[in-house]
Amino acid sequence: MDDDLRPQIDQLRERVAGMAEHADAMLRGALHALEHGDLAAADEVIDHDAGVDRAYAQVQRGVFALIALHHPGGGDLRQLMGLVHVSLHVERMADEAVGVAHTTKRAAEDRGDEDAVQQLLELGGLAREVSLRARTAFLEDDAAAANGVTELDRDVARLTEHIFQRLVRLPADDRASIAWAGRMIGLCRRLERFAGHGVDVAEQAVFVSTGDHVQLRVPTTD
Repeated sequence: MDDDLRPQIDQLRERVAGMAEHADAMLRGALHALEHGDLAAADEVIDHDAGVDRAYAQVQRGVFALIALHHPGGGDLRQLMGLVHVSLHVERMADEAVGVAHTTKRAAEDRGDEDAVQQLLELGGLAREVSLRARTAFLEDDAAAANGVTELDRDVARLTEHIFQRLVRLPADDRASIAWAGRMIGLCRRLERFAGHGVDVAEQAVFVSTGDHVQLRVPTTD
């Protein structure tokens, strides 16, 4: 690696790591809002999205400036392109956390099946774990750890399907219950997509480490 390029790539990696931590904190806050009906916490999550958007734009500009100035190849170029893709997926994770917060606010007055809420919180915890393992694998150039994210993604897929089946079986003669279930199905899909972006990060970890393009995401039945 070019000696002048290394510290600049490291700075961008640190910024992406900070983005990922911020997105995780946003989902944690959104799940707290869902569990406790805490609308102030939901608003806080929504307000924090702008910071992730700014960091994303800074990473994108930084990567392309380095490519233009240094014309890197090989592992250096893989690192930089990995940062482009990972920062995009992290920005989308933050968007999904905001979506969870918005849905929590819209559903606050029609609290429904508490067991379903607990399963959604469990799904959120799995999504956060996928994200954590994936970003750790990316930052540590650990392809083996990245490949291990697939098993967690299977758990996400199984629980998502279980929650969906539970929600569609709620009483159809209760308008409030139907509306709440519809919102929770959307929230469930947001959590699933949060995890899916984590898997995409893991795929980038494999690419940066080995140069191989892999498909780690578990196919869905959508």
